[in-house]
Amino acid sequence: MPAVKPTRQEALKLKKKIKTASRGHSLLTDKRDGLIQEFLAIIQEVIKLRGELTPKIVEAIQLFEFAQTKISTEAIQELIHLSQAKTYLELQKKSIMGVTIPHIITHLQGDPFQYGTLGTPKDLDHALLTLQNILPLLVKLAEIEFTARLLAEEIEATRRRVNALEYVIIPEMKTNLKSIQNALDELTRQEKVTIMKVKEILGL
Repeated sequence: MPAVKPTRQEALKLKKKIKTASRGHSLLTDKRDGLIQEFLAIIQEVIKLRGELTPKIVEAIQLFEFAQTKISTEAIQELIHLSQAKTYLELQKKSIMGVTIPHIITHLQGDPFQYGTLGTPKDLDHALLTLQNILPLLVKLAEIEFTARLLAEEIEATRRRVNALEYVIIPEMKTNLKSIQNALDELTRQEKVTIMKVKEILGL
């Protein structure tokens, strides 16, 4: 079966594909770098928020422990169950460089001291108030840590696409283009030789 001769149209099509792939590679590289910057900024936010939360959580635990020295654990649980404080989470979405991430709004309602503070340990009151104050921060921390995970996954996916274009797809297309161009050059040389022989035979 005779080999299919390459054409200049095929070469032109392949050049266009290489140009498109190179443009895609550049855009994906910019996206990857932008995502990395966003990721690093979020990691810094995570570190900062954890630094703020840790002493507050420790404080709340210590306050509960102090309260337990004054009344029983069962009594503390009964008082907490009387609390009318409620938390509602509103889930929204936003986008970072094409990555859909959650945005959670915390709504606090009700009085955590519905049981009445008279006759109860002040440590318990302070512990509940501390927990109510840090709850939005805990939700925020969960939000940004989840966002960091989503960005990390997108960075890895984008990195793989960049590497595939850079080290596999574009080099293969360039190799194929070079083969086609070499074949076309050979055909051109053969045509010239044929024309020269025809002219020689015809005495031109």
